[in-house]
Amino acid sequence: MIPRGIRALLAAVALFAPWAVPAATITATVADDQGRPLADAVVTISPEPGTGTPSPDGEASTPISVTIDQKSEIFVPAVVALRAGGSAMFRDSDNIRHHVYSFSPVRRFEMVQTPGETSAPIVFPQPGVVAIGCNIHDHMSAYIFVTAAPWSKVTGANGQAVLTGLPAGRFVATVWHPRLRPRAEPPVQNLSLATENSSISVTLPVLPPRRPRARDY
Repeated sequence: MIPRGIRALLAAVALFAPWAVPAATITATVADDQGRPLADAVVTISPEPGTGTPSPDGEASTPISVTIDQKSEIFVPAVVALRAGGSAMFRDSDNIRHHVYSFSPVRRFEMVQTPGETSAPIVFPQPGVVAIGCNIHDHMSAYIFVTAAPWSKVTGANGQAVLTGLPAGRFVATVWHPRLRPRAEPPVQNLSLATENSSISVTLPVLPPRRPRARDY
């Protein structure tokens, strides 16, 4: 049995030890220039240059693998964030073929998928934006945002992304969207985090959504 005094000492060490300090959470709210919530915006968090790179810890750390499905002739999800060096797989859940391709310099590929088929992992070694399309159905599009940022998340329909597991420190937040207006620079915000929760609000100048197009076959 551990003596009472030793138990009290161990409890005090656990309470004040650095690893016992809770990590911070950032809630990012993104809106368009009309003030409407903006879904499918990629929020990234990186350490401020010169401060070192912490180890990601939490569900909001940038994924190293993702799966993009094809359902009802739509890529699901339409926008994903992926850590540079990570991989993506494509699945065809429709009952028709798809011809998935990318002509983006970051990663070029193309493949024909039959119903029920899942592709082998495709590796994306460097940061950048990869535009995905279907050569059979021109109305289909998706984007892979490849980043070196340790934390990233895509906003939901409410325009929010919650990033968890950030340690105390100084960080830089950026926001990108596939409809960002030409020549518009993705906004950048500097953050100083302790252990409490924080929030940021960003407005993006974006192009209007694409009008629904008739099926092209």
